[in-house]
Amino acid sequence: MRILIPTDLSELSKVAIRYAVDFSKDTEVALILLHIVDINAPGRARIGSKKLGEAIKNSSEEGMKDLVASIKTNNNHKIDISYKIIHSSSIQKAVEIAALENKIDLICIGTKGASGLKKILFGSNAAGIIENSSIPVLTIPEFAEYKGLGQMVYSTDLQHVKEEIASVIPFAKLMDSWIHILHINRGKEGFEGDLEEEEERLRKDFSYQKIKFREFKSSSIIEGINKFLTVVEADMVVMFTHHTNFLEKVFQKSVTQNTAFQTRIPLLTFQKE
Repeated sequence: MRILIPTDLSELSKVAIRYAVDFSKDTEVALILLHIVDINAPGRARIGSKKLGEAIKNSSEEGMKDLVASIKTNNNHKIDISYKIIHSSSIQKAVEIAALENKIDLICIGTKGASGLKKILFGSNAAGIIENSSIPVLTIPEFAEYKGLGQMVYSTDLQHVKEEIASVIPFAKLMDSWIHILHINRGKEGFEGDLEEEEERLRKDFSYQKIKFREFKSSSIIEGINKFLTVVEADMVVMFTHHTNFLEKVFQKSVTQNTAFQTRIPLLTFQKE
């Protein structure tokens, strides 16, 4: 698996790096750190822009070399890690292009704490990456610690389960994880059919036994997800989305409810299309 981790050398971006490095202890991955230099310099900085550009380039190069060296020094297992520095006027587009050019399987980004989560996660850069990426994006909360991926919760409206779970299963197989297909039943939209039969059908179709359908009753989808996550001690949440509006509601509500979702459980998002 090839993982791309955008970094601006801040502590926030190191949240994702630490998680990915710990993940690399359990499975073979190649980590590629991506540092993007914004070429939209203020007008007054254009005087002497050549010298300024050289200084920024040298500073970025030194920073990335030091970061990679510290990662290797502070970890006693072999890590396949490299870095790339690119110049771009759009972080979202730069990440997407780098992901496609380097045949990336997963983009990993960090998020910070409950209080600033909405602002940081759904700021222009992170939201743009999530919304525009054709590659799955894994967001790592500030207090998340990698402890394996035994329990993955895939939240769904049951409209396209078979198509969507086809994307989830390769990740689950990698870590031999359980996939809990979670549907929040608000009283009017229960699953029409036999859950056990559907569960067995999926296991057979995808040759993977660790699939479990779970229907959880709650008047609120967001509250239902949060409560269920504590029941199964989830290690990761999986969602499919066209845009970030629903995710924003999830995280905003999570902050007010003081649940574990926004502070410790990574979120893996796929685009529906």
